[in-house]
Amino acid sequence: MELRGSAGARRRLGEMQSQLLSARHAASLPQQTLSDTLGVAARTLRDWEKGYDTPSLKHLITWADALGFRLVVVDSLGSADQEVVEAEDGEPFERHEMRRLTRPLWTRRKARKLSQGDLALLLGVSRASVQRWEDADKFPRPIALIAWAGRLECSVELDRVTSENDRPQPGREEA
Repeated sequence: MELRGSAGARRRLGEMQSQLLSARHAASLPQQTLSDTLGVAARTLRDWEKGYDTPSLKHLITWADALGFRLVVVDSLGSADQEVVEAEDGEPFERHEMRRLTRPLWTRRKARKLSQGDLALLLGVSRASVQRWEDADKFPRPIALIAWAGRLECSVELDRVTSENDRPQPGREEA
């Protein structure tokens, strides 16, 4: 099954990858140091930065975090969702971030009176996939998250973390 809306999502993901490359250069952070922090090979990080490959959503979340960014859902007016999603006891950082991202998408789907099945048809995925994503049981590919947001007339953006108070503090696990 081909993900619908993937061309625009692929373009947006490439922009995010370029933005993270620019942030690494601006921080004068060596590629090897960042790849060690992310727990991936330097070649893998190079491929992400050059757009030859795409990271998993879990890796995209930790890559952004390592450079002082977080992923946010932004509405068509450019306002980021401000809903607070509390961390569960012992919850890994990446899962908390996934739940924080899926909450506004779930809310938007419900407000539009779309079933999970209807959204799945729009995206070209199974209803079970949408359910697992909304429950944060399974991480979608970044391109699928971006397409999902696009179908609900919002976008996924990188937002600079301006203070430690902006950064979530659930139980952090390395990628």
